[in-house]
Amino acid sequence: MAGTDQYAQWVARRIRTFAQVPSGTPLVWQAARLYQHTRRLAERPRGHGAEDALAALALSTSIYHEARWSGVLQAVREGATIEEIAIALGISIDDARDLIHRIQGRELELKRYFQQARP
Repeated sequence: MAGTDQYAQWVARRIRTFAQVPSGTPLVWQAARLYQHTRRLAERPRGHGAEDALAALALSTSIYHEARWSGVLQAVREGATIEEIAIALGISIDDARDLIHRIQGRELELKRYFQQARP
């Protein structure tokens, strides 16, 4: 998702669930929307911000998952050890190893898929 028209569609999109955040939406777009919703929540009287609260939950979840996925891949590519990644994430070494393998496996699947999809 990129470009002026796509950004306008993103800004107009109603966000109430994690599933309503399209895959590939730039993190900076998501962060800007999260900021807008949380700012409105802070300015509203209690009980009048369910729409913003749900959007903030959905966007923060999306940002968390996207940043974690991308961060782990970047750390591995830059030579971080499994132990360093585990410490950065606050998880066990075994959990970090499993996470890295899942992410790398999924990246490989996506790469193969897109290679086959090209004409």
